[in-house]
Amino acid sequence: MPAMNLGLNSQVNARSLRWAAFLKPILMLNNKGRIGCVIILFFILMAIFAPVVSPYSPTKVFTPWLPPDAAHWLGTDNYGQDVLSQLLYGSRASLVVGILSGLLSGVIGVIVGLASGYLKGIVSEVLMRLVDLLLVIPTLALIIIIGAFLPSEGQITQILVIGGLSWLWMARSIRSQVMSERAKGYVEVARITGMGRVEIMVREILPNVASVIVANLVMVITAAILVQASLNFLGIGSPNALSWGTMLSLGFTDNAIIDGAYWWIVPPGLAIALLGYGFVLIGNAILERFSQTLEG
Repeated sequence: MPAMNLGLNSQVNARSLRWAAFLKPILMLNNKGRIGCVIILFFILMAIFAPVVSPYSPTKVFTPWLPPDAAHWLGTDNYGQDVLSQLLYGSRASLVVGILSGLLSGVIGVIVGLASGYLKGIVSEVLMRLVDLLLVIPTLALIIIIGAFLPSEGQITQILVIGGLSWLWMARSIRSQVMSERAKGYVEVARITGMGRVEIMVREILPNVASVIVANLVMVITAAILVQASLNFLGIGSPNALSWGTMLSLGFTDNAIIDGAYWWIVPPGLAIALLGYGFVLIGNAILERFSQTLEG
């Protein structure tokens, strides 16, 4: 009995060390990672406290085409609505759809990557042939086509469509890493001790491929935010849902560029770019920390 307890304790300690090795690079980010976290936190706070910090209701009407001044820091659009208020409220839809669809893609990508990388035979073949088939089709074009034919393109539908089609490269990346880990000694030891396949994938392999998962997840969320903005810019979305993509779409349709109303189209464009840049900084910082850990 003591020998059995000792073996179980050593397995628990080994798993704890692997999770600690995974979490350390994430919690101890470099300066780029900290800057990325500050950017993301800024936009999250913007979305949460939009009703508090917004100077006006986003639907309140003033004089159209007002340039930035003391009353309207970012001016008004051709409908007379305050651009700053729209920017603050628009962050909610952009963040919710982008992050949730990115997380949905992450869940699917992890499941498919783990299963196809560890399991042999027909399961792996079927999953990867499905991935190869979907990769032939341009993802953004497929999302646009599906979104255009759906009867209602609300936020939930956008999350399901974007999240359900953005996991392909992530799954391939995770699969290759899982196949490399499958051949290592600790996996064989887990098999000998009687652990099941799902338990080995989740408790043994997952911590060792977590760096690849996190890096891909950050990129997937960034892509999801851009895709959501693209869909709204093209008019594929709920017309009642205010987002940064919707602001760009209305500004383009109503000739804001031709009329020189830069204050209408520049802020949402910069917000999308800055939010995506924040996620990229975090992803690069995590990868750098992981590479330093492996080299050390």
